[in-house]
Amino acid sequence: MHIKNSLLLFIACFISFNISVNDAKAQTPSKRDSLAKGESSKVSVEPTATPIVTRETQKNDYLSSPKPPGNKVFGSSFFDSPSLSFEPNLRIATPTNYILGPDDELAINVSGYQETNIKTTIGPEGTIFIPQVGTIELSGLRIDDAIARIKGKMAQTAYPSLRSNLSMLTVSLGKIRSIHIIAIGAYKPGNFTVSSLTTVYNALLACGGPGDINTYRNIELIRNNKVFTTIDIYQFLTRGDQKGNIMLKEGDVINFPVYKKHVELRGQVKKPGIYELKDGETFENLLFFAGGYTDSAYRASVKVKQITDIERRVKDLSKTEILAYQPASGDVFTVDAVLTRVENSVNISGGVYRPGEFELTPGITISALIKRAGGLLENVFTDRATLTRTHIDGTTENITFNVSDIMKGGSADIPLIKRDNINISILNEFVVPYKISLSGEVRRPGSFDYSKNLSLKDLIYKAGGFTDAASTYNIEVSRRIISNRTQVVTDSIAIIYTLSTSTNLSIESDKFILSPFDIVVVRRNPGYVEQQSVTINGEVNVPGVYIIKSKNERVSNLIKRAGGLTPYAYLKGIYLTRRAIDNNTQQKEEIVENIQKSIKDTSSKATDDIAKTNARIPINYKKIIDDPNTVQNYVLLNGDIIEVLKEDPLVKISGEVLAANRTGFVENKGLGYYITQAGGTNLKARKSKIYVIYADGHVKRTKNGFFGLFRSYPTVEAGAEIIVPHKRDGGGATATEILGLTSGIISITTLIIVTISSLRK
Repeated sequence: MHIKNSLLLFIACFISFNISVNDAKAQTPSKRDSLAKGESSKVSVEPTATPIVTRETQKNDYLSSPKPPGNKVFGSSFFDSPSLSFEPNLRIATPTNYILGPDDELAINVSGYQETNIKTTIGPEGTIFIPQVGTIELSGLRIDDAIARIKGKMAQTAYPSLRSNLSMLTVSLGKIRSIHIIAIGAYKPGNFTVSSLTTVYNALLACGGPGDINTYRNIELIRNNKVFTTIDIYQFLTRGDQKGNIMLKEGDVINFPVYKKHVELRGQVKKPGIYELKDGETFENLLFFAGGYTDSAYRASVKVKQITDIERRVKDLSKTEILAYQPASGDVFTVDAVLTRVENSVNISGGVYRPGEFELTPGITISALIKRAGGLLENVFTDRATLTRTHIDGTTENITFNVSDIMKGGSADIPLIKRDNINISILNEFVVPYKISLSGEVRRPGSFDYSKNLSLKDLIYKAGGFTDAASTYNIEVSRRIISNRTQVVTDSIAIIYTLSTSTNLSIESDKFILSPFDIVVVRRNPGYVEQQSVTINGEVNVPGVYIIKSKNERVSNLIKRAGGLTPYAYLKGIYLTRRAIDNNTQQKEEIVENIQKSIKDTSSKATDDIAKTNARIPINYKKIIDDPNTVQNYVLLNGDIIEVLKEDPLVKISGEVLAANRTGFVENKGLGYYITQAGGTNLKARKSKIYVIYADGHVKRTKNGFFGLFRSYPTVEAGAEIIVPHKRDGGGATATEILGLTSGIISITTLIIVTISSLRK
């Protein structure tokens, strides 16, 4: 056992030794040297190189990129606007200051005495080759210098006509080369492949602008490892100055350093928000970036919340020191609004021509203010007016005065003070708006405004005159009783006048003058009756619309007027459809709903039946012909429709049957036969409630005998419909209920047998 433990210890030590040796080999020579010198306690941490993303710019890269909602720094919206684009325009003439380089494609055209078209690309060595001319070095030349060199070389060789201007030379850029730039600290940092015509602002849009913590004011363009120029976006946003918007070159770096100073401006400025400031800039610069104060800004002082080492503190900057104040990072400025109150105003409202606010001048009085407001209106109430005065402590005082006396000098004029408010009423404010009601047989009944000396015919004239049914000799006017004797009690409610007038609306000599609140009713002429119509359709000789001849015309009379029935008429298929005219439908529905609530009936059938506007009424043709005076020979009403059906030899079976269908009518066959034709009933059928709807609309249901043991089904006729209803929800009677019902039946049966036996004895 001891030997085994020793062996295991040896193996563990061997493994640990190998691991230590491998770690030592993996160390860099410099690190090993440091360890050898005794610097093992120092840890050397080198920055990890993050691979830079390389992008090939697309068309959409030059559109602004929406930033998170939290970024509210002024200038961020420059990169958020979807309509803003700084895509370089490649369809322009080649700029004269464009510097040629490798991969630029040139289109060389000679026209005139000699002609040629050549497309060539500047190679990596910076040269082009022209047949019969040779190699020409162009890299690093501006486009106009390159044209001069090409022309000179071609004129000396194969194209001497260029020297004598017999031929013309044009050189333009074909395919523009691409360059590679780098954006650091941008919203979308990385390497970008862009056109050689790209400017700084094109690149700013392509990289999304500064990141959340980077500057908008000190963007660096680094060229050949030196800061070539700086860009301040605020100068472009506030002045339109594109200083520094130069064309980029291969290897340029756009660097967005971290911002140094952010301040916030709130309140009554035109563009509140967060702004970046440079060192040395003052509140005046900040106010310029924000567009200045609004019209309602309080300019006497501005509040600033500063950040100390521990907490914030508030400082009020006066008008004299605010513009020169140099903000610190984190400062929050608030510009308040001026007070809404007016320091030197008095107000007048009501019965003057120009009511409103006026300047409080020294010594101004009530009469002077009324004159300044254009004077009094014609319908002004001059016996009393009010002056509401607000004192320094906030309390108000009501002062009444007579307007006429003040204006005529009959009473002392009242001097006004700050915030006095005068209200002068007009007479219309004290007049009740009188109305007169007109109803009945006039063209435009309704409520009309009362005016003095308004006659009955004047009112009827306003209503458009009488209708044809008006009874001009039976016009009733009811007048309100107004008694000044408060202790007299009377049973009268109104004074009633029954008047007669002519139908023409000419001016009459004897006028009946109306009073306020009169109610005028023009009665209907009892001898005026409008035509009323009924319709008869189906199997009659002359179907159509008929005018009712008398108030006592009946169904049998109409059938005779329609030429009688055709040979195809089904005598048991005649019915009357009558549109229900009931003004108390809503009241009846409410009564039925209350009854249903009391008996806990949740069905809507009862209220649905009340709401039905049409009712089908069966007609017993044989009975009304044999006895025209029978009640079932109904008196016709306006809008009645009588349908005479053709005999239908089919019977319809629907509801809870296996296959609802129609089958032929068979004389003397019972209801069970027809249900069998539909496959019989299903498990959900409620057989005790089967009913039949006949062709004329009347209904018969199954009659259940003693405890449902003996059922009497309705007879079936041609054209009828048999309906098998659905069982009530709840699954039928429970076992306990069935047992109780069976016990009751047995008990009653036993009692009957005993009683019969006793009677026989």
